[in-house]
Amino acid sequence: MATTQWMIYGANGYTGELIARRAVSRGLKPVLAGRNASKIEELAKELRLEYKVFDLQNPTEVGFHIQGFQLVLHCAGPFVLTSVPMAKACISKKVHYLDITGEIPVYESLYSLGEEAEKAGVLLLPGVGFDIVPTDCLAASLKKSISNPKFLELAFVGLTEVSPGTMKSALAQLPYGSKVRRDGEMVGVPHLSRSREVIAGNKTYQVYGIPWGDVFTAYLSTGIPNIDVYTDIPSGQVNALRYFKPIISLLKIPFILKGVQALVGKTVKGPGERTRTLVKTTVWGEVRSVEGKRSSKILECKEGYEFTVESSLAAVSKVLSGKGGKGFKTPSLAFGSEFVLEIPGSKWKEISN
Repeated sequence: MATTQWMIYGANGYTGELIARRAVSRGLKPVLAGRNASKIEELAKELRLEYKVFDLQNPTEVGFHIQGFQLVLHCAGPFVLTSVPMAKACISKKVHYLDITGEIPVYESLYSLGEEAEKAGVLLLPGVGFDIVPTDCLAASLKKSISNPKFLELAFVGLTEVSPGTMKSALAQLPYGSKVRRDGEMVGVPHLSRSREVIAGNKTYQVYGIPWGDVFTAYLSTGIPNIDVYTDIPSGQVNALRYFKPIISLLKIPFILKGVQALVGKTVKGPGERTRTLVKTTVWGEVRSVEGKRSSKILECKEGYEFTVESSLAAVSKVLSGKGGKGFKTPSLAFGSEFVLEIPGSKWKEISN
Protein backbone atom coordinates (compact mmCIF):
# COMPACT_ATOMS: atom_id res chain seq x y z
CA MET A 1 0.00 0.00 0.00
CA ALA A 2 1.41 3.36 -0.99
CA THR A 3 2.36 5.57 1.94
CA THR A 4 0.67 8.57 0.30
CA GLN A 5 -2.76 6.95 0.57
CA TRP A 6 -5.29 8.62 2.76
CA MET A 7 -8.60 7.52 4.15
CA ILE A 8 -11.94 9.23 4.73
CA TYR A 9 -13.57 7.42 7.64
CA GLY A 10 -17.29 8.09 7.85
CA ALA A 11 -17.43 8.72 4.12
CA ASN A 12 -21.10 7.78 3.93
CA GLY A 13 -22.16 10.59 6.29
CA TYR A 14 -23.45 13.92 5.01
CA THR A 15 -20.15 15.80 5.16
CA GLY A 16 -17.91 12.81 4.50
CA GLU A 17 -19.72 12.12 1.24
CA LEU A 18 -19.44 15.76 0.15
CA ILE A 19 -15.69 15.64 0.78
CA ALA A 20 -15.31 12.32 -1.06
CA ARG A 21 -17.16 13.61 -4.12
CA ARG A 22 -15.15 16.84 -4.23
CA ALA A 23 -11.90 14.92 -3.86
CA VAL A 24 -12.74 12.69 -6.81
CA SER A 25 -13.74 15.70 -8.93
CA ARG A 26 -10.17 16.94 -8.44
CA GLY A 27 -8.53 13.69 -9.39
CA LEU A 28 -7.85 12.54 -5.82
CA LYS A 29 -8.37 8.95 -4.78
CA PRO A 30 -8.95 8.57 -1.05
CA VAL A 31 -9.90 5.19 0.34
CA LEU A 32 -13.42 5.33 1.73
CA ALA A 33 -14.26 3.68 5.03
CA GLY A 34 -17.03 3.47 7.58
CA ARG A 35 -19.34 1.22 9.56
CA ASN A 36 -22.25 0.96 7.12
CA ALA A 37 -21.24 -1.71 4.62
CA SER A 38 -23.98 -1.17 2.05
CA LYS A 39 -23.64 2.62 1.93
CA ILE A 40 -19.83 2.60 1.83
CA GLU A 41 -19.77 -0.02 -0.92
CA GLU A 42 -22.40 1.82 -2.97
CA LEU A 43 -20.57 5.16 -2.75
CA ALA A 44 -17.15 3.62 -3.43
CA LYS A 45 -18.40 1.81 -6.53
CA GLU A 46 -20.04 4.98 -7.85
CA LEU A 47 -16.84 6.98 -7.32
CA ARG A 48 -14.59 4.09 -8.40
CA LEU A 49 -12.62 4.13 -5.17
CA GLU A 50 -11.23 1.47 -2.87
CA TYR A 51 -13.12 1.00 0.37
CA LYS A 52 -12.95 -0.67 3.78
CA VAL A 53 -15.74 -1.53 6.20
CA PHE A 54 -15.00 -1.63 9.92
CA ASP A 55 -16.24 -0.16 13.17
CA LEU A 56 -14.17 1.28 16.01
CA GLN A 57 -14.93 -1.25 18.74
CA ASN A 58 -11.76 -3.34 18.43
CA PRO A 59 -8.48 -1.34 18.54
CA THR A 60 -6.54 -4.15 16.88
CA GLU A 61 -8.97 -4.25 13.96
CA VAL A 62 -8.90 -0.47 13.57
CA GLY A 63 -5.11 -0.50 13.57
CA PHE A 64 -5.06 -3.26 10.97
CA HIS A 65 -7.26 -1.30 8.57
CA ILE A 66 -5.43 2.04 8.83
CA GLN A 67 -1.88 0.67 8.85
CA GLY A 68 0.19 1.97 5.94
CA PHE A 69 -1.89 5.08 5.34
CA GLN A 70 -0.33 8.51 5.67
CA LEU A 71 -3.40 10.10 7.22
CA VAL A 72 -7.03 9.54 8.18
CA LEU A 73 -9.61 12.28 7.74
CA HIS A 74 -12.13 11.30 10.39
CA CYS A 75 -15.71 12.36 9.56
CA ALA A 76 -17.73 9.85 11.61
CA GLY A 77 -19.80 11.23 14.43
CA PRO A 78 -20.74 11.47 17.15
CA PHE A 79 -17.13 12.50 17.66
CA VAL A 80 -17.34 12.23 21.44
CA LEU A 81 -17.62 8.47 20.88
CA THR A 82 -15.51 7.93 17.76
CA SER A 83 -12.59 10.36 17.87
CA VAL A 84 -10.46 8.85 20.62
CA PRO A 85 -10.56 5.24 19.32
CA MET A 86 -9.51 6.43 15.87
CA ALA A 87 -6.88 8.83 17.21
CA LYS A 88 -5.32 6.16 19.44
CA ALA A 89 -5.17 3.77 16.50
CA CYS A 90 -3.52 6.48 14.40
CA ILE A 91 -0.90 7.09 17.07
CA SER A 92 -0.13 3.39 17.39
CA LYS A 93 0.28 2.99 13.62
CA LYS A 94 1.99 6.37 13.04
CA VAL A 95 -0.82 7.73 10.89
CA HIS A 96 -1.73 11.43 11.01
CA TYR A 97 -5.22 12.17 12.35
CA LEU A 98 -7.47 14.97 11.08
CA ASP A 99 -11.17 15.49 11.79
CA ILE A 100 -14.03 17.96 11.33
CA THR A 101 -15.32 18.10 14.90
CA GLY A 102 -16.39 21.22 16.77
CA GLU A 103 -17.10 19.67 20.16
CA ILE A 104 -15.16 20.92 23.19
CA PRO A 105 -15.01 17.47 24.91
CA VAL A 106 -13.39 16.04 21.78
CA TYR A 107 -10.71 18.74 21.71
CA GLU A 108 -10.04 18.14 25.39
CA SER A 109 -9.67 14.38 24.91
CA LEU A 110 -7.43 14.69 21.87
CA TYR A 111 -5.30 17.35 23.56
CA SER A 112 -4.62 14.86 26.37
CA LEU A 113 -3.13 12.53 23.72
CA GLY A 114 -0.86 15.24 22.33
CA GLU A 115 2.35 14.23 24.10
CA GLU A 116 1.91 10.61 23.07
CA ALA A 117 1.26 11.66 19.48
CA GLU A 118 4.32 13.91 19.41
CA LYS A 119 6.55 11.07 20.59
CA ALA A 120 5.14 8.91 17.79
CA GLY A 121 5.66 11.67 15.21
CA VAL A 122 1.92 11.84 14.59
CA LEU A 123 -0.13 15.00 14.02
CA LEU A 124 -3.47 15.28 15.82
CA LEU A 125 -5.35 18.03 13.99
CA PRO A 126 -9.04 18.19 14.88
CA GLY A 127 -11.37 20.87 13.56
CA VAL A 128 -10.24 21.29 9.95
CA GLY A 129 -13.72 22.34 8.80
CA PHE A 130 -15.88 25.38 9.53
CA ASP A 131 -15.43 24.17 13.07
CA ILE A 132 -12.88 25.76 13.69
CA VAL A 133 -10.70 27.03 10.84
CA PRO A 134 -12.28 30.50 10.30
CA THR A 135 -12.63 31.37 13.98
CA ASP A 136 -9.25 29.93 14.93
CA CYS A 137 -7.40 31.77 12.17
CA LEU A 138 -9.28 34.98 12.96
CA ALA A 139 -8.35 34.67 16.63
CA ALA A 140 -4.68 34.07 15.79
CA SER A 141 -4.68 37.05 13.43
CA LEU A 142 -6.28 39.31 16.05
CA LYS A 143 -3.70 38.22 18.63
CA LYS A 144 -1.05 40.01 16.55
CA SER A 145 -3.04 43.25 16.22
CA ILE A 146 -2.54 44.64 19.75
CA SER A 147 -0.04 44.03 22.53
CA ASN A 148 -0.98 41.70 25.37
CA PRO A 149 -4.70 41.09 24.64
CA LYS A 150 -6.62 39.58 27.56
CA PHE A 151 -10.13 39.29 26.10
CA LEU A 152 -11.27 37.60 22.91
CA GLU A 153 -14.79 37.55 21.53
CA LEU A 154 -15.75 35.65 18.37
CA ALA A 155 -19.06 35.43 16.55
CA PHE A 156 -20.32 33.96 13.30
CA VAL A 157 -23.57 34.53 11.46
CA GLY A 158 -25.18 33.07 8.37
CA LEU A 159 -25.35 29.34 9.10
CA THR A 160 -28.86 28.42 7.97
CA GLU A 161 -29.11 24.62 8.09
CA VAL A 162 -27.25 21.79 9.79
CA SER A 163 -26.51 18.18 8.90
CA PRO A 164 -27.93 15.20 10.82
CA GLY A 165 -24.53 14.57 12.42
CA THR A 166 -24.18 18.15 13.62
CA MET A 167 -27.66 18.10 15.12
CA LYS A 168 -27.04 14.78 16.86
CA SER A 169 -23.81 16.10 18.40
CA ALA A 170 -25.54 19.30 19.52
CA LEU A 171 -28.29 17.30 21.22
CA ALA A 172 -25.73 15.23 23.11
CA GLN A 173 -24.04 18.37 24.45
CA LEU A 174 -27.24 20.36 25.08
CA PRO A 175 -27.96 19.24 28.68
CA TYR A 176 -24.47 20.23 29.82
CA GLY A 177 -24.93 23.95 29.21
CA SER A 178 -22.65 26.43 27.50
CA LYS A 179 -18.97 27.25 28.08
CA VAL A 180 -16.74 30.29 28.37
CA ARG A 181 -13.10 30.71 29.34
CA ARG A 182 -12.25 32.92 32.29
CA ASP A 183 -8.70 33.60 33.45
CA GLY A 184 -7.54 30.59 31.49
CA GLU A 185 -10.08 28.17 32.96
CA MET A 186 -13.11 26.58 31.31
CA VAL A 187 -16.32 27.68 33.02
CA GLY A 188 -19.84 26.34 32.53
CA VAL A 189 -22.67 28.84 32.10
CA PRO A 190 -26.40 28.42 31.32
CA HIS A 191 -27.60 28.47 27.72
CA LEU A 192 -28.73 31.91 26.49
CA SER A 193 -27.15 33.55 29.55
CA ARG A 194 -24.88 35.70 27.37
CA SER A 195 -25.89 37.80 24.41
CA ARG A 196 -24.71 40.91 22.62
CA GLU A 197 -25.07 42.82 19.39
CA VAL A 198 -22.54 42.45 16.59
CA ILE A 199 -22.32 44.74 13.58
CA ALA A 200 -21.20 42.84 10.51
CA GLY A 201 -21.33 44.71 7.23
CA ASN A 202 -24.37 46.98 7.30
CA LYS A 203 -26.41 44.74 9.56
CA THR A 204 -26.71 44.38 13.33
CA TYR A 205 -27.13 40.88 14.70
CA GLN A 206 -28.29 39.72 18.11
CA VAL A 207 -25.99 36.84 18.98
CA TYR A 208 -25.94 34.35 21.85
CA GLY A 209 -23.10 32.59 23.58
CA ILE A 210 -22.48 28.98 22.53
CA PRO A 211 -20.00 26.25 23.56
CA TRP A 212 -18.05 26.44 20.27
CA GLY A 213 -14.72 24.66 20.05
CA ASP A 214 -12.70 27.89 20.19
CA VAL A 215 -13.56 28.32 23.86
CA PHE A 216 -11.04 25.52 24.34
CA THR A 217 -8.74 25.81 21.32
CA ALA A 218 -8.32 29.59 20.98
CA TYR A 219 -6.54 29.63 24.34
CA LEU A 220 -3.98 27.22 22.90
CA SER A 221 -3.69 29.22 19.68
CA THR A 222 -3.42 32.67 21.28
CA GLY A 223 -2.84 32.39 25.03
CA ILE A 224 -5.70 34.86 25.56
CA PRO A 225 -7.27 33.87 28.90
CA ASN A 226 -10.85 35.17 28.50
CA ILE A 227 -12.83 33.85 25.54
CA ASP A 228 -16.49 34.01 24.46
CA VAL A 229 -18.02 32.68 21.23
CA TYR A 230 -21.43 33.70 19.87
CA THR A 231 -23.77 33.01 16.96
CA ASP A 232 -27.14 34.23 15.77
CA ILE A 233 -30.00 31.94 16.76
CA PRO A 234 -33.48 32.27 15.19
CA SER A 235 -36.04 33.63 17.65
CA GLY A 236 -38.12 30.45 17.33
CA GLN A 237 -35.18 28.33 18.48
CA VAL A 238 -34.43 30.73 21.33
CA ASN A 239 -38.03 30.48 22.54
CA ALA A 240 -38.04 26.70 22.16
CA LEU A 241 -34.82 26.37 24.13
CA ARG A 242 -36.27 28.47 26.94
CA TYR A 243 -39.57 26.56 26.88
CA PHE A 244 -38.00 23.11 26.97
CA LYS A 245 -35.21 24.06 29.39
CA PRO A 246 -36.79 22.13 32.32
CA ILE A 247 -36.69 18.82 30.42
CA ILE A 248 -33.42 19.21 28.50
CA SER A 249 -31.63 17.28 31.25
CA LEU A 250 -33.53 14.16 30.10
CA LEU A 251 -31.13 14.02 27.15
CA LYS A 252 -28.52 12.77 29.62
CA ILE A 253 -30.43 9.47 29.69
CA PRO A 254 -28.90 7.30 26.93
CA PHE A 255 -32.06 5.70 25.54
CA ILE A 256 -33.85 9.05 25.34
CA LEU A 257 -30.90 10.69 23.61
CA LYS A 258 -30.60 7.83 21.13
CA GLY A 259 -34.32 8.01 20.39
CA VAL A 260 -34.22 11.72 19.66
CA GLN A 261 -31.06 11.30 17.59
CA ALA A 262 -32.72 8.53 15.57
CA LEU A 263 -35.59 10.90 14.83
CA VAL A 264 -33.10 13.54 13.70
CA GLY A 265 -31.44 11.01 11.39
CA LYS A 266 -34.77 10.45 9.65
CA THR A 267 -35.91 14.07 9.41
CA VAL A 268 -32.82 16.30 9.08
CA LYS A 269 -31.14 16.22 5.67
CA GLY A 270 -28.62 19.07 5.76
CA PRO A 271 -28.36 22.01 3.35
CA GLY A 272 -28.85 21.33 -0.35
CA GLU A 273 -26.43 22.28 -3.11
CA ARG A 274 -28.15 25.61 -3.80
CA THR A 275 -27.81 26.71 -0.17
CA ARG A 276 -24.20 25.57 0.01
CA THR A 277 -23.39 27.46 -3.16
CA LEU A 278 -25.20 30.75 -2.53
CA VAL A 279 -24.99 31.35 1.24
CA LYS A 280 -22.09 33.29 2.72
CA THR A 281 -21.07 33.25 6.37
CA THR A 282 -19.52 36.13 8.27
CA VAL A 283 -17.10 35.73 11.17
CA TRP A 284 -16.44 38.64 13.52
CA GLY A 285 -13.82 38.91 16.21
CA GLU A 286 -12.47 41.41 18.69
CA VAL A 287 -9.59 41.46 21.16
CA ARG A 288 -9.17 43.87 24.08
CA SER A 289 -6.39 44.65 26.48
CA VAL A 290 -6.75 45.47 30.16
CA GLU A 291 -5.87 49.07 29.28
CA GLY A 292 -8.84 49.28 26.92
CA LYS A 293 -7.08 48.94 23.57
CA ARG A 294 -9.13 46.91 21.12
CA SER A 295 -8.97 45.56 17.60
CA SER A 296 -11.71 44.01 15.45
CA LYS A 297 -11.77 42.02 12.21
CA ILE A 298 -14.44 40.58 9.95
CA LEU A 299 -13.97 37.56 7.71
CA GLU A 300 -16.32 36.50 4.93
CA CYS A 301 -16.29 32.89 3.81
CA LYS A 302 -18.35 30.17 2.18
CA GLU A 303 -21.39 28.49 3.71
CA GLY A 304 -20.32 26.25 6.58
CA TYR A 305 -20.47 22.83 4.93
CA GLU A 306 -19.07 24.11 1.65
CA PHE A 307 -16.25 25.69 3.61
CA THR A 308 -15.65 22.40 5.44
CA VAL A 309 -15.27 20.50 2.17
CA GLU A 310 -12.71 22.98 0.88
CA SER A 311 -10.77 23.49 4.11
CA SER A 312 -10.52 19.79 4.97
CA LEU A 313 -9.13 19.01 1.53
CA ALA A 314 -6.68 21.90 1.85
CA ALA A 315 -5.54 20.56 5.22
CA VAL A 316 -5.17 17.04 3.84
CA SER A 317 -3.02 18.39 0.99
CA LYS A 318 -0.75 20.22 3.41
CA VAL A 319 -0.29 17.25 5.71
CA LEU A 320 0.38 14.89 2.81
CA SER A 321 3.11 17.29 1.70
CA GLY A 322 4.74 17.13 5.13
CA LYS A 323 3.35 20.28 6.74
CA GLY A 324 1.57 20.67 10.08
CA GLY A 325 4.12 19.25 12.48
CA LYS A 326 3.34 16.65 15.12
CA GLY A 327 1.43 16.40 18.37
CA PHE A 328 -1.86 18.19 19.01
CA LYS A 329 -2.33 21.31 16.88
CA THR A 330 -5.06 23.78 16.08
CA PRO A 331 -5.40 24.83 12.42
CA SER A 332 -3.58 28.14 12.97
CA LEU A 333 -0.79 26.47 14.93
CA ALA A 334 -0.37 23.89 12.17
CA PHE A 335 -0.59 26.17 9.13
CA GLY A 336 -0.56 29.80 10.30
CA SER A 337 -3.29 32.39 10.74
CA GLU A 338 -3.49 33.06 7.00
CA PHE A 339 -4.51 29.46 6.25
CA VAL A 340 -8.16 30.54 6.08
CA LEU A 341 -7.38 32.84 3.16
CA GLU A 342 -6.24 29.81 1.13
CA ILE A 343 -9.83 28.55 1.17
CA PRO A 344 -11.75 29.82 -1.90
CA GLY A 345 -14.21 32.57 -1.02
CA SER A 346 -12.47 33.68 2.18
CA LYS A 347 -11.51 37.34 2.53
CA TRP A 348 -11.17 40.06 5.13
CA LYS A 349 -13.95 42.66 5.06
CA GLU A 350 -13.90 46.36 5.88
CA ILE A 351 -15.35 47.25 9.29
CA SER A 352 -17.83 50.13 9.14
CA ASN A 353 -17.41 52.76 11.78
